[in-house]
Amino acid sequence: MRTFLASLLLSIALAAQAAVRVATGGVGVDEREALERDPAYNVKVIAVMQGGQYLADVDVTIHDARGTPVVRARTNGPWLMAELPPGRYRLVADFSGVSQIRDFTVSGPARHEIILRWHVGDLSATTPISPIR
Repeated sequence: MRTFLASLLLSIALAAQAAVRVATGGVGVDEREALERDPAYNVKVIAVMQGGQYLADVDVTIHDARGTPVVRARTNGPWLMAELPPGRYRLVADFSGVSQIRDFTVSGPARHEIILRWHVGDLSATTPISPIR
């Protein structure tokens, strides 16, 4: 029984260590300023169209060096902020069926910024346009 409890407590502790703090948003200036103020976020992802228009509803997965997903989120604004421990990561982002992949390294407290740009031509081929009824 003690071995089981010790194993359970260790599993809970490891799960707590693996938890990554994530926030999405940035629709308005106030939201962006609030996200920028938090120094704990060391990764900032910005999703935009080629002309600079912000995007929301981007599916983002960040994998650690072992390939384990540490972040899975759908953005509710153009920004995703994450607090990741030092290490190597792969970000996979999907918007309207078009994916982008970025490899990056977190090595300290400095914020790492990743800008994801989608091109209209890429989207028109994969995004069905519903007729107006």
